[in-house]
Amino acid sequence: MFDTLTSLIGLPISDDRIIAFIEKNGFKYPKKPTISNRSTDTTYWVENKKLGFDLLFSAQVYVDNYPLIAGDKKGIFIPILSHVRWHNNKSKTRLPHDLDFNFKFDALKNLLGEPTLKSSDIARVWINDDGSESFYRWQLPVDTEKNIYWGLQYDDDDSIRDFSLGLPYDMPVLEFYDKFMSENFTTFSKATGFYRTAKLMFLQWAIERDLLQLDTEKAKIAAAIKERKAPITDMINALDRGYVLEDDFSSENSFARIYTHNLSGFNILYTQDVAYNFLQDATLRENYFGEAARKELSAFVYNEENYQIVKGIIDNRLAEYKSHKFSKSKQLA
Repeated sequence: MFDTLTSLIGLPISDDRIIAFIEKNGFKYPKKPTISNRSTDTTYWVENKKLGFDLLFSAQVYVDNYPLIAGDKKGIFIPILSHVRWHNNKSKTRLPHDLDFNFKFDALKNLLGEPTLKSSDIARVWINDDGSESFYRWQLPVDTEKNIYWGLQYDDDDSIRDFSLGLPYDMPVLEFYDKFMSENFTTFSKATGFYRTAKLMFLQWAIERDLLQLDTEKAKIAAAIKERKAPITDMINALDRGYVLEDDFSSENSFARIYTHNLSGFNILYTQDVAYNFLQDATLRENYFGEAARKELSAFVYNEENYQIVKGIIDNRLAEYKSHKFSKSKQLA
């Protein structure tokens, strides 16, 4: 079963092999297998309580090997099998290393090594009140060329919560346009606004610090950006996907993810910092999402003077993160 499911990862739900597996094993094929970009959901589960494992189908997975698959109408996409999750092993699947749900933490460490992720690595809010970790995860390769991994989660109740198989789950650190919403580099180039400008400045900061893993062609573009011989948007065009992932960073990746997504637990957020710095009125700062603040922030443009100010903000926050993970940080006044 495990090998069979591995061979199905990444296939669209319309594939004959997926359909045959669903029918053979008692799953119900969804009445509406496609996903619309007018929906708030980009995924859905196909469940089977009798077997104890479920199939997750996703339209967008943020893995380069698996681009969006367009349906027969604009805004309609065909999801792929991105993940399998075992809640128990009624299916009697032979898992790697002959693991089962009875294994304890120390035995797992002896067999698999240290966990590859713990709750505090994601966000401080996941830590228990007593400071202990609420869960640990292992993610280990099955097929690196196809980006397929297997893993498990071990919870603080001293038990395995689930086993998993599939593609890595990774949300963008920076997102400039969304192909799922029929956006592309052309629509991005025509767009304006504070958040667009702020995200571009964070990308330039990362490039200037050599924090991104780039191939030869993109490295040349990065060099030109550093020398002010090319606009930062040239890198967006070269990426050809509209986003930057945590895995794209060679270092300071945790800082980038936590700072841009407010995951520290101390309300330290990149775009908030930039907005607070450029909004002179305290009332506007209190509601920087409001219409009045947005109007003032619309004047925030991408130029060298503004970039140097933002660069200083990010540098200071990086120093704070390295020192105390934002635990002693204060809001910009």
